[in-house]
This record gives sequence, C-alpha cells and structure tokens, in this order.
Amino acid sequence: MVDKARSAHGPSFLRWAGSKRKSLALLSGAFSNQSCHYVEPFAGSAALFFSVRPSRGTLADLNGHLVNAMRHVRDDPKGLHRRLVAMPRNSEAYYKARCKFNELRPFGIQAAVLFVYLNRNCFNGLWRTNSSGEFNVPYGGVEMGNNPPVSLFELCAQSLKQVSLKHQDFRKTIEEAGAGSFVYADPPYFTSSERTFIEYGKKSFGEDDLRDLVEGLIHASRRGAEIALTYNEAMPLRGIPKRWMRTRFEVTRNVGGFTGARKRQAEILYTSRPIEGAALR
Repeated sequence: MVDKARSAHGPSFLRWAGSKRKSLALLSGAFSNQSCHYVEPFAGSAALFFSVRPSRGTLADLNGHLVNAMRHVRDDPKGLHRRLVAMPRNSEAYYKARCKFNELRPFGIQAAVLFVYLNRNCFNGLWRTNSSGEFNVPYGGVEMGNNPPVSLFELCAQSLKQVSLKHQDFRKTIEEAGAGSFVYADPPYFTSSERTFIEYGKKSFGEDDLRDLVEGLIHASRRGAEIALTYNEAMPLRGIPKRWMRTRFEVTRNVGGFTGARKRQAEILYTSRPIEGAALR
C-alpha cells in the first residue's frame, strides 16, 4: 500500500511548483551517506528528503504555513488526513477555504489542514501571495488528482520525527551546517526578464539573496559540509567553485503558470563532491 501510494503521488504529501520529483534518481545519488545530518533550507514539498529518508536532519522554510503543516503531519497524520478528506473538492469550497485560510496565522491544526487542502487543489501546486501577503492561487480543477492515502501521510510522519522543523531564513539554516552535514538547496529562480511562478510571496527571492546563498554554501563547504545545489542552466550562477561537479538534467516547467505552456528546461546540479555515474552532458 505504501509503495503504491508513493509511486502514484511521489514521496511527499504535498505538491510543489518546481519540485524535483521526477529527478529524484539523480538527486538521491548526491546524498550517499545516511549518517550525514540532512539540511534543506528551502523545504518546499521536501521530495528529496522524503525519498532518501535520512536518519536525522533539518527542514527549514520561510513559509510559516508550510512548516506548521509539516509539524501537524508529523504529530497527527491520521487526524489531519481525516479532516482533509472530509472537505469537499469543488470551486465554491476551494474559494471559501482560501478566504478562511487568509484569516489565519500559521499556527494550529485548522491552518495546517487548509494549507494542505489548498496545496492539493490549487493550480499547479503554486505558492503565491499578493502584496498583502494573502494566498491568491486559483482553483486547479479535477485534474489535480485525488488526495493521497493516509498511508503516505503516515510514512511522511515517520520521516519527519527524525528532523528539526524550522521557520527561518535560508541564511540562518546554512550557517548552522558544518562538518557531518549534507545541504541540499533548491531555491526559487531569480530573473529580471522572465515571468516565473515558482514561489513568489510578499518578499520575493532576489539577486542579493542568490548571491548570499552561493556564498553561504561555499562557507558551509569549507566547514566540512557536503553541498548539492540545483538551478536553471539558463541562469548561470556566479562564484561556484570550479572544483564542484556540474551535472545537467531536464525538468518540465509550467512556463508563466499558464495551462498549455509546459516545456522542457535544463537544470544544473552542482555538488561539492563527485556523484558516481553522473557527468555534465
């Protein structure tokens, strides 16, 4: 039942725009030492984390509602799932839930259930807020698929019991990583010329953030951490050490966030150590 649920829905109970779910075979190769403390500063759906199931780690994100939902899945997966599947899945119910969600702070079971409900029913798994900080992604329709079974929530809960869940900026998360850590960073894209809907919020990820990310990862590597970083090939990153390995892979993007605009795009996996069997193509 668990294997069937994972194959149908992926390893995570969440959907997420920009998720590397279909690239997990490659990315899993970067995490070769289960004794490492797994660190993910942009947790998102945490698909790689739920795939490799490390024995210890830290998942962090600046999205407080995301962290709150993970905490409640960890503590009571059956209870959250029971509330989730009891909610009707149609346009009217979705917009009522979205309105209620925007009235709540990122604490408590109600906010957690509504976050997962909106995530499973919104268009393309997007997290996007307006200038007032309100979630404003439209209803995705029946093509968003069924809710995952409770067995997947329970499996995710087992993995989440092994980690620290933190609502904090990526800089702090990376500063805490050193020898014995594996850091996987999958940041939002930064671009001034292309309309990308990866994770826009009231405060977007910008050029200064990207520079701080690269510098932070380099310093963590010098402290002894293993590093894995994924980013768009069309947006070359400055400052990446020449000795770091570069592996090209392709992902499917929903360009601009609009139906019918899917296309294949190349990304680069940067790693501070070689990955067996991988090479830049």
